[in-house]
Amino acid sequence: MISRGTGRGRLGLGLAAAVLLGLAGCGAPGAQQTGADEVVTPERPTSPIALTLLDGAGNLTGNKVIYDNFAKAHPELVSGISYQTAPAPDVAGKVRAQQVADKVDISVVLGGPDVLGAGQTENLIMQLLPQYSSSLPDLSQVQDAASKELQDLSGGYGVLNRYNPNGPLLAFHPGTMSAPPTTPDELLAWAREHPGQFTYAQPANSGPGRTFMMSLPYMLGDSDPSDPVNGWSKTWAYLRELGKYVTSYPASSTIMNQQFGSGQLQLIPTIVSMDINSRRDGTWAGTDQVAMFADQHWIGDGHFMMIPKGVSPQTLYVALELIKFTLQPDQQALTYATGSLITANKNVKPSDAPADGQALLQQFGRPDFYPQALASGQNHPPLPPPTMVKAFDLWQREVGSHVGS
Repeated sequence: MISRGTGRGRLGLGLAAAVLLGLAGCGAPGAQQTGADEVVTPERPTSPIALTLLDGAGNLTGNKVIYDNFAKAHPELVSGISYQTAPAPDVAGKVRAQQVADKVDISVVLGGPDVLGAGQTENLIMQLLPQYSSSLPDLSQVQDAASKELQDLSGGYGVLNRYNPNGPLLAFHPGTMSAPPTTPDELLAWAREHPGQFTYAQPANSGPGRTFMMSLPYMLGDSDPSDPVNGWSKTWAYLRELGKYVTSYPASSTIMNQQFGSGQLQLIPTIVSMDINSRRDGTWAGTDQVAMFADQHWIGDGHFMMIPKGVSPQTLYVALELIKFTLQPDQQALTYATGSLITANKNVKPSDAPADGQALLQQFGRPDFYPQALASGQNHPPLPPPTMVKAFDLWQREVGSHVGS
């Protein structure tokens, strides 16, 4: 059975509370303030409506079957669901353009903390909790301590629907590397000796990229891992030095994985789901391996469901019903067949997976590695979404703009 870990070394809930205080808005239960004078109250539609889901996190790879199941289970609410995808940095612009045109067709936004952070910072998404708590599941009965901490960092602007400890791990080709680096210093030394053979994708558009970036303050002993502006001096210095031996930072994890799979790269950071799915879909060889750092610091990650400001009362009602449906145990159990080792519902275990999920866990889930790996090391939530946006900007100025120099 996969363990969720002990959470040792995790940032305290005081940080989450501070984020909540800074982000919490006011509003009566069951209503959301979306503008100076506009309040939206959910209204059950009298006939089925169409939904549009915008995915900025690759969420559809794991959860599309759940959203389709919702449409099948509730034909009285949903006439159909259309799906759109966009790179994470482009999601806010798409939502903003519809709001400026006063025609919001996007019903639900799917994204990680990066997408949520941009939505909060630019005032594009509704605060769902506590305003709509009566229309959503009791999250205290759904989330364990680790996923609750990530949920708290959202300030209520999104609801977690996919969660795992994530990474970073180092992926390598065992035919060309018998012993991968186990510390940041060893990684730097290896990159120096093998220029152009290691990279990571741009953190603003890559789960492995940002997970690797956010783990370094812990491994390097920075003064404040929660403060990339004032507390990451060692991390920024390290990444600048590492960048001297990086040829380019791919624009996405997809590009990085293709380069690794084709042999252009020998070593990359990765995350749990990407390791599983890259071998399953043939992007990587089935023999490719992953390794932990000696001082492993897992950075939790998850995908959130968000609702843009400007949706109709009917759309709001159905979107909230979709979020509630997505967290049901029988639906979360389906995600084991899509590379998940841990679900967003603490009551769902690998033994609950359907046959295809059980087969995937056995073939690609590294049963001799992940149960022990995920139970070891220290666990931390990612940076709060608005702080993560600052970290992305700093990375671009401090690191990304100096590639190879």
